[in-house]
Amino acid sequence: MTVKAKLKTRDKILAKALALFNESGTAAVTTNHIASEMGISPGNLYYHFRNREEIIQNIFTMMEAESREGFGPIAARAHDLGLQAFEETFRFIQQFNQRFIFFKRELPILLMRDPGLKARFNSVHIETLGLIRILIDGAVSGGALRPLNEEERQLLAEMSWMLTLFWPNYLEITGVENHEEGLERGVAMIRLLLQGFRENAN
Repeated sequence: MTVKAKLKTRDKILAKALALFNESGTAAVTTNHIASEMGISPGNLYYHFRNREEIIQNIFTMMEAESREGFGPIAARAHDLGLQAFEETFRFIQQFNQRFIFFKRELPILLMRDPGLKARFNSVHIETLGLIRILIDGAVSGGALRPLNEEERQLLAEMSWMLTLFWPNYLEITGVENHEEGLERGVAMIRLLLQGFRENAN
């Protein structure tokens, strides 16, 4: 098997596993299910991935790459975008969440089950908070937000990230099925959150 063919099969396994996890959850999907849906033998799948946990870890690697690719350009324009940067970030992350919805649904369980994945997620969590701080610092320096001290900036970053991270979970437990409707409601909440920190806020 050539390196190109090996990578192609590997990527197909990840894509199929992601679709099955999103549809049924990780607990209901075994490596045998994935292999069957792929039309390959379990042995062929094990040639690429030792177990389901390794597949999930590799999907998380995909998530890391796509998150940085989408969020980085927004953070780079934070000063010019002002508060619009927060809305663009929220919209991007919610689209991202839909692509990897199983991970959002099962986040606490997945992290408890795999200490290595938890450590990786915590690193991404810290990195994302840092990127949101860039949005806040840019909005303050650009005059879109009033001057904020260090503690206020950090708290605002955590509030923004908490709302953004767990928004899909909130929509699911409250029964909101229309993605666009839920997305716009979340954007409205982000705007309301920021309203109290604007330069002209009373």
